[in-house]
Amino acid sequence: MDSPMHALIAPRLWRMRQSQRGASLLFALITLVALMLAAVALVRSVNSGSMILGNIGFQQDATASAELATRAAISWLTTSGADLTVSSTATAGSAAVDRTGFYANAKDPLDATGQQLTSAADVATRQLVDWDLDGKCAYAGAGLCTIIPHDVDMSGTGASAGTTAKYVILRLCKADGAMSSDSCSQPLTGGSSGGVARGACSVRDCDRLGTASGQYFRIVVRVQGARGTTSVTETIVQY
Repeated sequence: MDSPMHALIAPRLWRMRQSQRGASLLFALITLVALMLAAVALVRSVNSGSMILGNIGFQQDATASAELATRAAISWLTTSGADLTVSSTATAGSAAVDRTGFYANAKDPLDATGQQLTSAADVATRQLVDWDLDGKCAYAGAGLCTIIPHDVDMSGTGASAGTTAKYVILRLCKADGAMSSDSCSQPLTGGSSGGVARGACSVRDCDRLGTASGQYFRIVVRVQGARGTTSVTETIVQY
């Protein structure tokens, strides 16, 4: 027969066991929620990494296509036989005009993307490229939207489907006209020299720098690839 003391202790132990079971359930739920949050964070991290890798791949593909467009511009410089002292007069609204995208002056200050120049003076006088051929340069707002690019035929070049490219060629001169050392950038070359003694030379013996034949041209290319990826490259060539 149970003693009176046992009769008092047994219900208390039962109630303690019941309360302990409730606490265990609470800790299990907290652990489950923490595991769910960790799983969600891991999935988001993997998705973000995949998106970053994909964007890098698209950017690299657009940059590789820009090289093809640059080669097309260089080919035009060397084989077209055009007068390189006169700028193109084509307009964006006339499809019948062959837009060569060539300008015999540097178009300074040039803002190739519409977002490079920040000072008030430069923004007010900047030269913008009408990449969309809409006559407005809507991507940059107000400005001098007067530079008309040349469309590059990317079919058969190995570029990804849907890739479009345009280029502009700018002669690094202050204005149109014949090339001169005063108004155009020209490469330098070394002249004749005499002997050098112990790593030093006199004014008479040292190499003298002079101008060499040829002109500098700046080729600006914009490529639009997959998922709206845009790449803008610039190349300086001498011809």
